[in-house]
Amino acid sequence: MHPRRASFARSAMLALAVSACSRTAAEPEPAPAVSGAPAVAPLAWDVPGSWAALEAPRAGPRKALYRVPRAANDKDDVEVQVVSYGLGSKGDVEANFREWFAQFDGGAGAKAARESFEVRGMRVELVEVAGTYKIPLGPRPQAGARKRPPVEMVKDGYRLVGAAVRTPDRGNWFFRMVGPDETVQSARSAFLSLIESAR
Repeated sequence: MHPRRASFARSAMLALAVSACSRTAAEPEPAPAVSGAPAVAPLAWDVPGSWAALEAPRAGPRKALYRVPRAANDKDDVEVQVVSYGLGSKGDVEANFREWFAQFDGGAGAKAARESFEVRGMRVELVEVAGTYKIPLGPRPQAGARKRPPVEMVKDGYRLVGAAVRTPDRGNWFFRMVGPDETVQSARSAFLSLIESAR
């Protein structure tokens, strides 16, 4: 190639390269590739009007927390917690039920009432147990540490009504109401209505 033509060609290529590197704001970046799979919405439900919604942590498994109005003779509050661990192994239904039962004295799991039903194609497992409830105080002992008896507050006449809602694509969701027997029994139908509204 003629030296002058070669120099001209190099200059033209350099100009194109500079032009390509200096985009103006008017030239939009190509849109990122969007996945065809729609985002899965979390489980939703209807909250009974008399329940007070409490602030739940923004992160972590606890998704909602409610306070139930006390029955006339009860001195302690009843709370309803909603927990979801996503699709991981922590969402194992029987493991969670065992943990709940262990908070009651006297092998409560063997005496627990259980039933199951379907809500909008989702299987629901309901458990209910009553007796002496143990509320742990202070941090749990670390694994490998010397075992000391945990410090607990003991409450007689407590009841737990809990449900696991098994969803096909959003993991298992756990609803747990625990507190003094009279209040829990009076709120049981409202709790069941909430479960039956799950969608």
